[in-house]
Amino acid sequence: MWATLEQIIDRLKQGRAILVIGHAQPDGDAISSVAGLVTVLRRYGLSASGCIADDIPWYYKSLPGADLIASPRELRAHSFDTTVVVDSSDIDRIGEADVLFEGDVPDVTLDHHRTNRGFGRLNYCDPDSAATAMIVLDIARALVPVDRELAQILLLGIATDTGFFKYPSVGAHVLEAAAQLVQHGASIQRIASAVLENRSLNTLRLLARMFDTITLREEGKVAFGWVSKEALQETGCTDQDTEGFVGEIRALHGVEVAILFVESSEGEVHVSLRSKSFVDVSEVAAALGGGGHARAAGCSFKKASLDAVVDKVVTAAVQGFRKDARR
Repeated sequence: MWATLEQIIDRLKQGRAILVIGHAQPDGDAISSVAGLVTVLRRYGLSASGCIADDIPWYYKSLPGADLIASPRELRAHSFDTTVVVDSSDIDRIGEADVLFEGDVPDVTLDHHRTNRGFGRLNYCDPDSAATAMIVLDIARALVPVDRELAQILLLGIATDTGFFKYPSVGAHVLEAAAQLVQHGASIQRIASAVLENRSLNTLRLLARMFDTITLREEGKVAFGWVSKEALQETGCTDQDTEGFVGEIRALHGVEVAILFVESSEGEVHVSLRSKSFVDVSEVAAALGGGGHARAAGCSFKKASLDAVVDKVVTAAVQGFRKDARR
């Protein structure tokens, strides 16, 4: 059932051993939301553990909170009476962490993706929140004082999920929340340096390889590029190193829809979709089994060839562009 934030907070207070799970292939908001909620619950006096199925990208590990997140394997021997999934539009997004549910559903979900349909016992989703970390901040304000460490953890999610305050989701309330976290001691410069200024030479070589694949459609309004598993292997990179690549495609002059395809060594193809002003890429992603926001969405394909996925997704994106362009 859908719940109010007050009902969610009351349910969390009842937990004795709480597990907080974020989505696989974690971004800044997933890390921030898991670490932030674990921190809040522990300071309130509850037992809480954080979990994300995939490794935390190395450049986030210099920031507070990453050490609060364990792998599913590390938590298999633990027992929990309350499970919370954050920043995930559906249960598939948490990957191998679903083994910790043992076939059950989460007790609570907290999210801000408009494609979320509610997959827990109590669900709270606010698509108007610029980041799930904003929701966790509201919970923090209701339960504990916000100090420098908690402020730094939560600012990470807000900063990264707004593209460092440049996406349409940024309104006065987002800037006010960020300003309050800075007043509590958080540093936006520390986050920007860790996330934006830490690319390795191999990552730059991989980015150059991706640039060579960029293809334009619809008179330059739709642009896409890809990273093959061979490119990852030959540059010594992983799919984590492609963080931010889709933004480079969207940065092209005249592009409305940008798409990045990343082929993993496990035989999956991960797709990131972005738009600038009017195309709702969440509709495109949802039709392909994924989800997200109007200007940022994604989906994944298992046991599929890169060429086949590119053809399928680009066709759907072009159709979405044409439909929204007529509105």
